[in-house]
Amino acid sequence: MKLYYSPGACSLASHIALEEWGGDYDTVKVDLGKHQTEDGTDFYSISPRGYVPAISSDEFDLLTENPAVLTYVAEKTDALPSGKDHFKLLEWIGFIGTEIHGGYHPLFGQDTDDRQAKAKDKLAETYRLTEKLMDGKDWLVGNGPTVADNYLFVTLLWADKFDVDLPQSLVDYRERNKQRDAVGKAMSAEGLL
Repeated sequence: MKLYYSPGACSLASHIALEEWGGDYDTVKVDLGKHQTEDGTDFYSISPRGYVPAISSDEFDLLTENPAVLTYVAEKTDALPSGKDHFKLLEWIGFIGTEIHGGYHPLFGQDTDDRQAKAKDKLAETYRLTEKLMDGKDWLVGNGPTVADNYLFVTLLWADKFDVDLPQSLVDYRERNKQRDAVGKAMSAEGLL
């Protein structure tokens, strides 16, 4: 497998999952501002969508979009839950992608101050809902971290960067995730530590 990533982007969630797996994989750093890989290749020639995560493997020339990539990585690394937990995982990935990740667009895009303030307020509200949905549990699905936890964790790093108000339980959750070996390895590999 080969993961195309940009440091600190949502592709970090897949990077963490691959580190947790411990198998062989390659990474290619992408500069999303220039849309170039680290060797200067036009990233649009690899992925017409032009963003990460993107993953190539023996099965796929290229697979994109977080719900597909995260689920694929979980399946290939034997970390995909089954039964009810499988669908809860997909539910969380969908919620994080649409309600949380999507809420950051005004902050990433250097929008107006008013729109950024509204985005932060909406994100804070969504994180309060996230806390409620977690219902005091340590992890989103089952008894340990999953790719959905990796995805939520990445958004909580963004919350810190953009000073989005978080419930204390999610601050604790973010710190608990930072203590995971795979998280530290992926963040170090991306130059985030």
